Formats: sequence, structure tokens, C-alpha cells
Amino acid sequence: MKLRQLNALREVAEAGSLHEAARRLFLTQPAISRSIRELEVELGMQLLTRSANGATLTPFAHQVLKRALVVQREIGRIVEDAQTARGELGGRLTLAITPPASTRALADSLLELTAARPGVKLDVIEWRGENIADGLRNGTIDVAIFTQYGEPKNAAFEWAKLYELDVQLTIAASYQGSETLSIEQIHAMPWLVLDSPTDESSFVAKLFGERGMPLPERITRCSAMNLYLDLATQMQAIAVFTSLATPLLSQRANKGLLKLLSLTEPTPKVGMYLAYSSEELLTATAEDFIRRLRAKLDGREAGRLPAGMPYNDNRIGVR
Repeated sequence: MKLRQLNALREVAEAGSLHEAARRLFLTQPAISRSIRELEVELGMQLLTRSANGATLTPFAHQVLKRALVVQREIGRIVEDAQTARGELGGRLTLAITPPASTRALADSLLELTAARPGVKLDVIEWRGENIADGLRNGTIDVAIFTQYGEPKNAAFEWAKLYELDVQLTIAASYQGSETLSIEQIHAMPWLVLDSPTDESSFVAKLFGERGMPLPERITRCSAMNLYLDLATQMQAIAVFTSLATPLLSQRANKGLLKLLSLTEPTPKVGMYLAYSSEELLTATAEDFIRRLRAKLDGREAGRLPAGMPYNDNRIGVR
């Protein structure tokens, strides 16, 4: 099996035809076809379904391509490590985060990293937790910082807890009931959540599952953060925020825009986690970033505050 064969398969998958794949790789169509046929013979499996309209990958070929992409990414990381060993200040870092991870410590760490490595190629993506798990599993991201209720149980990546946050529940200002509620009372109420309620690491699954209770019957999921914030002030449904949001939520409550709820029983804390596919396979760039982030979070409460706001202000953080 050769890299040129895997490159040919990838290009056919993206282009949808042997002709277009050959053009992209600056090769002849017979050369591309020959590479893939050689791979088919070696594997003893058909990889392409050819037709007058082009070429498509067989189901088995899609599995081959997934593994090939991992191999190609690791080759890129080998090249990056070699550049670092030669003293080149560049590298690449693909970082995935959930919204509460957008802290001052993170912003300062990224600023330091780009200053120390002027040639670094940096890609920061805001995803939900389930997308991050997939990215760590398939190698499309190098490092992740995400919030989760309960420790990760995914064996596909390594993780470390950075710190914990409390939870703040709210409801629209039009709500006329008690603002101090029991678990049984909130179970019967409508909910507005960001994460899939069937995800065992979500707040509602953790809160009620620990008590042997089913999920609430009325749950609205909205994974778009800006829309979630708007719905939280208008729907008579319980919304879930991290304690980072409490100062701003209190301001909104004082203005009559929403109400803060408290529970008679303790609620699960949300952990902030750092994760990567394997500590042994971290690139020098990823290790550099992690070292800077840990240093800025070590015993410094200010580092956990939301990025983008003055130190005497607070930005909303949601989960």
C-alpha cells in the first residue's frame, strides 16, 4: 500500500470522477486508474463503482479512506515535528472548544503561542461536546477544551479535568411560580437545553438519572448559542447556564428580563476538561499550547473568566 494510492482514492472521493481527480493531482487519468486498481488487487476488494457519470466509492472504500486520512494527518504531524526539531517556529494547531472554554486564559495562551511561533497555522473551532468527541476520535482536531457533567467515559481519547463550575438555572420573567424548587417540581416543567438530552453527560440526563428519574417530557433542544440566549428570556422553560453567566444573568434579572432559580437539592457540577487523542502523539506545538494554558489557569480565578470583556465586566457563559 502506497501513499500515492491513498491520495488517488481521496481525490476521487472528493472530485467524483477519475478525470477530475487526475486533473487535481496533475496526473493522467490512466495513472490514477492504475493506482486504484493496484490497491484493489492488494486488498482483494473493489473500491470504486465506475459509471458513465463518474466514479463513487464502495462502502468498504469509505472505511479505507477514513483510516487513510488518519495516516495522512499523522504524516503531516511528523513533518511538523521535524520542522520544530530544526528550530522552525511554526507548526499547526487545530483546537476545538465549547462556549464556556472561551476564557481569558485561553485567549492569552493563544496570543502567546502566535507571538512565540509566528508561522503557526491556528484553527479554533467552537463545537458541541459530541462533535468534539468525534473529532478527537478521527484525528481532525489536536486538542479540545470542553465542558461536561461527569467524567468522560470515551476511551478514544485522553483527558484531564482543569476545574469545575457550578450551574445556574433560569426561566423567563413571565413565570409566576416559586423561584426555589425541588427536583420533583422542575422535573414536571418544560426545559430548554443546548445538548442532546439523551446524551448521558448532559445536565438533564445527569440530574435526573442520578435519582432514577426519566427525562422530563417537555424538552426543547437548541444548539445555536445566540438563539438559545434569546429563547431563554422568552420561553417559560428552565434554561441551563454555567456559573460564569451568573453576574450577567443577575443584571438581566434585576431588569426584569428573566428570573434566577434555585434548587432545594444540590445539582451536578460541570467540569472543564482538556483532551487529546494521545499524550505520546502530541506535536510540539500542541504541547507548547497546553503548557501555556495550564500556567495561566494554575490557581488563577481570573483566568477562568470569559474572554472579550474588561476585567470589571462579565460575559455570559453557557452550557
